[in-house]
Amino acid sequence: MSKLLRFSGLALILVGIVLAIVASTSGPAKSEGEVTCTIKGKDRVITGVYKAYGTTDCIVPMWLAKTVFRNGTGQRLTDLKVRYKVGGYADWCSWHKYVAVDPGQTVVDCFYPILSSECAKLTTRAPAELQVEYSYVDGSGATKEGTDTRRLTMMGRHEFIFSDLSAGERTTSFQDSDTYAPLLAAWVSRSDDVVARLASMANKRAGGVGASGSDENCIKVMRELYEIMRTIHISYQHPEALADKSMSYDAKLVQSLQYPRDTIQKRSGTCIDLAILYAAMLNSVNVRPFLVSMDGHCFPMGKSPSGRWIPVEATCVGDGHQKSNSFEDAFKSAMKTWAKVNSNGRFNLVDVRECWMGGISNPELTPLPPDILEKWGIVKLVEGGGGAQPPQPPQGQTLSPAQLAGRWTYTLVAPNGMTTQGAFQIAAQGNQLQLIATSAYQMLGPDGAMHQCTEQNNFTGTLSGQSLVAECRQATYTVDGAAVPPQGLPLRLTLVVAANARAMQGQVANATGMTAQIRVQR
Repeated sequence: MSKLLRFSGLALILVGIVLAIVASTSGPAKSEGEVTCTIKGKDRVITGVYKAYGTTDCIVPMWLAKTVFRNGTGQRLTDLKVRYKVGGYADWCSWHKYVAVDPGQTVVDCFYPILSSECAKLTTRAPAELQVEYSYVDGSGATKEGTDTRRLTMMGRHEFIFSDLSAGERTTSFQDSDTYAPLLAAWVSRSDDVVARLASMANKRAGGVGASGSDENCIKVMRELYEIMRTIHISYQHPEALADKSMSYDAKLVQSLQYPRDTIQKRSGTCIDLAILYAAMLNSVNVRPFLVSMDGHCFPMGKSPSGRWIPVEATCVGDGHQKSNSFEDAFKSAMKTWAKVNSNGRFNLVDVRECWMGGISNPELTPLPPDILEKWGIVKLVEGGGGAQPPQPPQGQTLSPAQLAGRWTYTLVAPNGMTTQGAFQIAAQGNQLQLIATSAYQMLGPDGAMHQCTEQNNFTGTLSGQSLVAECRQATYTVDGAAVPPQGLPLRLTLVVAANARAMQGQVANATGMTAQIRVQR
């Protein structure tokens, strides 16, 4: 039943669980003089790049399993065959055949699975089983057969890991901790009408010039791409789980990546999310996009017609409002960082288009309505030249915690578009606010049946001006009346309160930095 909790609720739609990459083996090898067959596999499948696994010449080797077959006998073995299957996601592949294996010879067979597009629909982790079958004819003419299985975790389509190397395989080189950097290209949408339309709006503001015509035009368009991010109030969201504020992410953790459309809708993202959005818009206006992956940070870069590098520090959008920086400041900041990483070599340069050509393709995304930018309020902001600023208290007016006491209702919108309705009961105790969030809903479970779910999240916070910040470390969740353990704690709630104290809006984030939008009203 606890699997239901992955799909809804104030906290549980934001669940992020850190798993480690480990290699599994079939057990200790047999003694010399025998045939040994060892199965080595990767424990996790990055479903956001599921297409890359079936590409044997992908620029990042995406094998899922290896069978190491050694002939330790004194006789020749013949007709060696190996095949693989991933239950629910890849049917049996064709037999991999080897005519003969001479005494002392070792055969290493790799499995590059052709995974089903069902992978791209996974919003949370799911278990799967890797199955292996093999057979061969020994020196006496007898056919020998064997099977093996491995447990896999199919990661949610937004989840990303930075390296497939175990701790024992890594050196102090940065590149060993970032072997999967090219896979980021799968999140840079090559063809998404939402991104193309926003980029077109920016290009129109640049006078409709062709970015590929000259360096001057290229910079002019790149400036407007950045400015339109400021115009629609996209903000930089630092992951709450990171204690070191100098880093934008930790390569040891699972990173939740947003597709460009997600960042446009949410109007916030991590450094990688913002870099991915900017890179996608660059491609849309025919500027060759790059991502620079470095220690705990990522920024986008374009290449001008003359071959000049034009880096942009996308996180300079700041809070999306008054604290954002100009394009010139974003360029200067990125140039400084670009010079630094070039001097120490601790970076990976991801040529997005080259990665696309090298087998790292985008997953399929659900088509959105043609007027989705209108529904999200994006067009109104662009046409209004920047839209409304955050609500500010009237001169001389200050809200007090007591004004917020009472019952409120809320609507939570998850990154995948799922909504949850619930209620807040707010009590004021001096400067402190106690907020108890409750909700009850029915959810379709993995067993195909509907289940009744409830949750209660206990927040404690403070009000400063019109900014309410609260944290939840205690929660109670049930499925069909049975208690289940809370996940994703602590939760952090940030709200802007309307001047009349009748409405609030903002976001809630879990311990890994995943966020959802929330609207609250009396």
